[in-house]
Amino acid sequence: MILLVGFPKSGTSSFQKLFIELGYNSYHWSAKDGIIGTMIYKNKQMNKPLLNDFLNTDVITQMDVCIDENNNHWPQITDYEQLYNENPDSIFILNKRDPRKLLSSFKRWDKYHERLIRYNSNLLDNTADESFIDFVNKHYTNIETFFSKFPNSKFITFDIENDKLDKLNKYIDLKQIKQFPHENKNPN
Repeated sequence: MILLVGFPKSGTSSFQKLFIELGYNSYHWSAKDGIIGTMIYKNKQMNKPLLNDFLNTDVITQMDVCIDENNNHWPQITDYEQLYNENPDSIFILNKRDPRKLLSSFKRWDKYHERLIRYNSNLLDNTADESFIDFVNKHYTNIETFFSKFPNSKFITFDIENDKLDKLNKYIDLKQIKQFPHENKNPN
């Protein structure tokens, strides 16, 4: 399985397009049976493996949900260690983006920034923009530090603005695809 452990608005739709083009059974934010983040949260509450509902899935490109009080979970932030421990043979991709650009995108995408603050105040120190930027940088550092302890893990950091697609060749056969897609662009 391939799991993206970065943030939404950081190439998740572009990765989804890429993996669909490569022929993978890939899910982005929702699956046949519901919203991925909510499904993972329910599995966590029932002490099941987090990805119990995704045994026949090749890729999850966005696993978080932030809609309301009942559909609000960020497993790539709160449960990444458990995700790895339950799926050590999976490929983990930390999809990165400049935190200031990510903040701008969150603010322009269906009030994502407001929803994050409203439903996940525990993740941020306060509502200031710098708190969001610190939150993003801390997540990047936490993920990179965690995976550095597992040198045999299949882990790739991929900066969607600076890295070339062939960086993924380390673990993924890109076939004839040479360009990283650019999907789901926010209006300026």
